[in-house]
Amino acid sequence: MLVYLRITNFALLDDVEIVLLPGMTVLTGETGAGKSLLINAVSLLRGGRASADMIREGADEARVEAVFEPPPGSLAERALSERLAVIGIDSAQLTEDGLTVRRVIGRGGKSRVYLAGQLSTVTALTEICGGLIEIAGQHEHQTLMDTGRHLGILDESGVPTEALSRMSAAHDQLRQAGESLRAASLDERTRVEREEFLRFQIHEIDQARPTPGEDEELRRDKERLRAAERLYRAARRSEEVLYSREGAVLEELGRIVGELSELSELDANLLPHFTQIAEAQGLLEDAANGLRRYADGVTADPDRLQEIDDRLHLLSRLLRKHGPDLTNVLRKRDEMESELRMLVLHEERRSQAVERVAVARLQAGAAAEALTSARKKVALHLSAEASRALKDLSMMAARLEVRIDDRLGREGDDPTMIFETPAGRRRRLSRGGWDRCELMLASNHGEEVRPLSRIASGGELSRVMLALKTILGRSDGVATYVFDEIDAGIGGAVADRVGRQIHALSQTKQVLCITHLAQIAAFGDKHFLVEKTVESGRTHTLVRALSVEERREEVARMLGGARVTQRTRAHAEEMLRDAK
Repeated sequence: MLVYLRITNFALLDDVEIVLLPGMTVLTGETGAGKSLLINAVSLLRGGRASADMIREGADEARVEAVFEPPPGSLAERALSERLAVIGIDSAQLTEDGLTVRRVIGRGGKSRVYLAGQLSTVTALTEICGGLIEIAGQHEHQTLMDTGRHLGILDESGVPTEALSRMSAAHDQLRQAGESLRAASLDERTRVEREEFLRFQIHEIDQARPTPGEDEELRRDKERLRAAERLYRAARRSEEVLYSREGAVLEELGRIVGELSELSELDANLLPHFTQIAEAQGLLEDAANGLRRYADGVTADPDRLQEIDDRLHLLSRLLRKHGPDLTNVLRKRDEMESELRMLVLHEERRSQAVERVAVARLQAGAAAEALTSARKKVALHLSAEASRALKDLSMMAARLEVRIDDRLGREGDDPTMIFETPAGRRRRLSRGGWDRCELMLASNHGEEVRPLSRIASGGELSRVMLALKTILGRSDGVATYVFDEIDAGIGGAVADRVGRQIHALSQTKQVLCITHLAQIAAFGDKHFLVEKTVESGRTHTLVRALSVEERREEVARMLGGARVTQRTRAHAEEMLRDAK
């Protein structure tokens, strides 16, 4: 249940706080006062799309904050606890503080989400709060007009989730088996061409016998060979300075070492310096010898340079085909060899794939038959319940029928998913089975049921939607229903019946109802007025709870328009008393 709602800097809503109670809460106000803004804000709590256009002029961000407290032990509480556990939030705190939710929209268009004080994501928000609040408005009439949505309405009415899950899993298994069969069913010419291509590519790599990092090492060798003359001269010159030429460094060091050796016997303070120079002499002798050997080994080898160029050219061709490095070339070679083995064994694989498809089709067909059977039982119950609910809504002769037919196959469908009926019709399987569903309505005595999407008026659609919501509300985990002006096309005694029905639903669900009809507003347990004001040149939308007297005045305004008289006040008083 939604117990607290605060909206800050959201369009015309400067800072609105609403404390909500169980039962039926109505929100009324003049057209354009900002009632739709409340619905938009609540939609954000369900994961609705955020936009920087929602931020009030002059503000840096907009906020929508809420506290949910599902009734203890209710289906809504259990469902919420399970969803919270999935995203790692301990549901134990729900019993104390409820679930706090905050959504912040910044000027950049990005939004931040907080669940139970923790930074979260819009996806998690949708998962958690999408099942707590249901918004039903005039736009949902389009849902009833869209026959593609009717199957979902039927499934939500009591079709066992186990049957839906089995069907989904069986469909996925069949789809995977079909993909395996298609992969194994390449025509012979295509298969042979692919084999030849793979063999050539593998042979080319095997002939080259590349090793990881070989190309980098060859480039370094190439640079050394191209600089051979410079390397030789530098090494030879360094060796001569150190050792070979007259007056070389080591020759001079030898004289210094000899002299210091004798003198260090006279003064021990010279000994450390003698030792350091002697060590340096040894190191330089080793370096001179090493330089001599290095210079003797450096040769300009044009043949080796050409050999390296040829090898690099070969490796670069492989890298262009299979790169970006030789490690990846070798991995591609292994992948191609694996694919080649699979092609060679394609007949065996194809036989196995055919068998898997056959088994998967049997399982999927059985799951679809069981799901169809379950749906037909629920459809009978839903038809009877909806027809009774419509009578309570002053459609005394109305009959709502939930009709289930086969979803017929079309040209271009995956043949794996096509099943023939005993009558020879081709029906197409999806993750939801092979059924299609359509709501049929007969509004008057003596009429045959016809598609709801073709014959229902706006008022009839409003009542059908309310009837379905009332039925679905008995079994779903939704704690709060928001009805946004679903009274389109109705009035008078029918509006009174709709108000009674909404109030009856509020005995088990929290209901927020935005309405323009006094007959519906009269049934509210609490009444808020949404009104627009102008202060200091700025427009604000305010939401305030009405006292008993203020509520009578508002209902009278809804009855009489701009001019409220004693007669409309008396009428409002009578209407409120009768509703109570």
